[in-house]
Amino acid sequence: MAEAVRSPPLLAGLERDAVHVEDLRNALADLQRRCEREAIPFAVVGALAMRQHGYVRFTEDIEVVTTPDGLSAIHERLVGRGLAPRVPGLRKKLRDTARQVSIDVLVSGEHAGSPESPVVYPEPDAEAFVASSDGVRYATLDALLAFKIASGIWGRRPRDLADVQELIKANRLAEADAARLPEPLRPRFLELVVASRLERDIE
Repeated sequence: MAEAVRSPPLLAGLERDAVHVEDLRNALADLQRRCEREAIPFAVVGALAMRQHGYVRFTEDIEVVTTPDGLSAIHERLVGRGLAPRVPGLRKKLRDTARQVSIDVLVSGEHAGSPESPVVYPEPDAEAFVASSDGVRYATLDALLAFKIASGIWGRRPRDLADVQELIKANRLAEADAARLPEPLRPRFLELVVASRLERDIE
């Protein structure tokens, strides 16, 4: 008889997850404080922005948008002082060295998903981002949907399309809300609206 495969302990895994969430929170607070001090603009996208719109899922990293000058300033003033590249030579894949939290940097003017995508990341002070009560700027729902759909289609990332479906459910979006998005994204949004209605909960 084959030897049973031993799985990792479940409760210990949950405890590690809780510690990681606290590390994410502290890493983001530290990034906000240091960027404010250095006048480096940034705004949160990705899973942490989704939390602000009613959908919470586990994430390993912090994803932010800054400007080209902001990226240069991060490397000039923050890298080597609590931040480090995760891989030598990759300027946009960073790590908070104190907490081992990954920070992915997107740059305004880049296309979401791939260069063929019609969606471009705006600057952090654009209307596509708003400030939370603690001062952290994050993507509006419309902007986040656009980023995620573009990344899902042109970046071939099914996870991002699944995130959109969850945001649709969390915010009770319908076909009429497609008008809030750029025209090339509307057909896929409508497909995801229908899919969200067909999804069945296990009883």
